[in-house]
Amino acid sequence: MLIDFHVAEYYQSLIASVTNEYLVIERSKQKACEFFFHNHVDLVLIEHTPDDPCTDLLQVLKFVSPSVPVIIMTAYGSEELAVTVFRYGASDYLKKPLNIAELRQSIESALGRKYGWEREMLNQTMDRINKTIRYINGNYCLPLRLTHVAREVGMSVSCLERTFKKTLGVTFSTYLNKVRIARAIQMLEGRGEFSINEIAFACGFSNQNHFTRLFKKMTKTRPRDLRRALIENRPSA
Repeated sequence: MLIDFHVAEYYQSLIASVTNEYLVIERSKQKACEFFFHNHVDLVLIEHTPDDPCTDLLQVLKFVSPSVPVIIMTAYGSEELAVTVFRYGASDYLKKPLNIAELRQSIESALGRKYGWEREMLNQTMDRINKTIRYINGNYCLPLRLTHVAREVGMSVSCLERTFKKTLGVTFSTYLNKVRIARAIQMLEGRGEFSINEIAFACGFSNQNHFTRLFKKMTKTRPRDLRRALIENRPSA
C-alpha cells in the first residue's frame, strides 16, 4: 500500500519494477487507514513531509498489525527522524529522490523478513501442536488439564486453546475425549477381560457414569451394548 502525495514522480517506474510480483495500491492517508483496517496488506510505503509527518500513522499501523513492514520515504530526512521512525517500528528509511532499484531491494528485504518470521512462527506453533498431540496420546489415561498440558508444551493456555482449535478444527477437550473413547473401543473389542468400570478408569475417566454418558454421546451407543454387539458378530473359532 502506497501513501505518497508526490507519487507521480516515480509511480510508473515502481509499477514497472514490481508489477509482476506485487499489487501496488495507492491511497491517501485517510483512505489508506480505512483500507488497512479492512483488508490484508503485506507492506506499506509512507511519504514523510514537514506538513504531513508520518509518525502518527506509522504508530497506528504498527499497533494494529505489528508484523506488517512499513517503509518511510522522505525528501526531508534527518538523523532525528530516522531514529524516531525506527523506534516506532519502521522497516526501512529511504531518502528522496528514490532509487527504484534500492526501493525494490528494500521491499524484497522487508517482505523476506516478514514471511521468514511468519514461517518461523508457524513452524514453532506446529511443533508445539504436534508435541501437544503426542503428549495427549501418551497420557490420556491421566487426569489431564489444559493448564498442565500448556505448561508442558511451553504455551499459554489461551494461545494453546485457540491454536489447537484453529489447527485441528476441534477443542482440546474434544480431542482428548476422542482419544479416550477410541482407546475404550479398542479395549471393548477384547475378550471381556476388563469390566466397563475398569475400562473407564484406564481411559482417564473419573467415574463410570461420566464415561458411559460421553461414550453414548460420541458413538450413539452404550459401552455395554457395543461390547455385546462385538461379541455377537465375532467369528466363531
